[in-house]
Amino acid sequence: MANNVLRINGEISSYTVWRVNQFLGDNKGKPVTVRMASPGGDVASAVQISHAFADHGDVTLIHDSFNASAATWLFGAKTIKMYSDCMLYVHCSSKEVFYWQSMNADQLKQMGVANAEDIKHLENIDRIIAGKYASRGKRSTEDMLTVMKAHAWLTAQECQDYGLIDEIINEKAPAKAANEMLSAFRNCAIPIPEDGGLSDERSFFQKLGEMLGLTKGDNSTFNQPPTTTTMNKKFINVNTLLNVEGLDENDSKVVLTTNQIQVIEDKIVELQGKVENHGNLEKQFTDKLDEFSDEVKTAEGIDAKISKIKQMFDKIPAAANPPAATQQGPVDEFEDIRKDPINNFYDE
Repeated sequence: MANNVLRINGEISSYTVWRVNQFLGDNKGKPVTVRMASPGGDVASAVQISHAFADHGDVTLIHDSFNASAATWLFGAKTIKMYSDCMLYVHCSSKEVFYWQSMNADQLKQMGVANAEDIKHLENIDRIIAGKYASRGKRSTEDMLTVMKAHAWLTAQECQDYGLIDEIINEKAPAKAANEMLSAFRNCAIPIPEDGGLSDERSFFQKLGEMLGLTKGDNSTFNQPPTTTTMNKKFINVNTLLNVEGLDENDSKVVLTTNQIQVIEDKIVELQGKVENHGNLEKQFTDKLDEFSDEVKTAEGIDAKISKIKQMFDKIPAAANPPAATQQGPVDEFEDIRKDPINNFYDE
């Protein structure tokens, strides 16, 4: 690959930031090209890369795969191109919930499993990202928020219509998404489009069968080699919940039994019950605090009510200590060591 071309594959991380900075530093003042094939990744790292592109001033970004999430808004590039047979996936930001589930702001509101601060934080991130789409494109921030909430895969033509890219390359991309790319999408919980070239690559045996005329493109008459099953021990919390050492994984797919799904369902119901019960306990506690006084009742929130009660207690004067009794007569400073004239053993 030419010295002025950088290939970025896989998730965006702090290491990607380092690679980009090294590449741009080596090509300072020169036009460069960055070819992107990524399911997204760390938001903060993507922001740094976008700013690095803008600081360099002459970066051409080429989407030559099915790119998603943070990989879709590196708008610091001077020019953004995209192959006609590729797509971009835009969506709202999310956070981990219950260790195995990620939810965006709307999902958190529906489930009631996070406080207002978590939801507000996600909504702020969504608005920042929508603003970046709008600033580069031809739509308003609200329009782009609507597209993000739809969690849509956008074709090259749709991306150009939205103004997310400057040019469509009307030729086949040099490489289609491989199984590794598909696994990355699945691990990031990104839905794969039904028709867009992301189907798994054919194996050597399938291609050989087509060449020998043993099978057509659908592989219906060719016996495929057995697939390899591995033990996936990565999802520690799920394995603990299901009381298993690991889950059998075949081509990045895991099959659960009905009983295992029922265990997960029961746990979710239990956690939802705890969340609802927590709300009931909070109301009971608030009602008890309101009985303290009208001033406490008018205070908004538990912290404010407790603060009011503390202020009331602080105004209560402390009890006065009674004066110490005065001792009559002279003080014997050596009383504790003086000999007992009656019970002294040596004087008897």
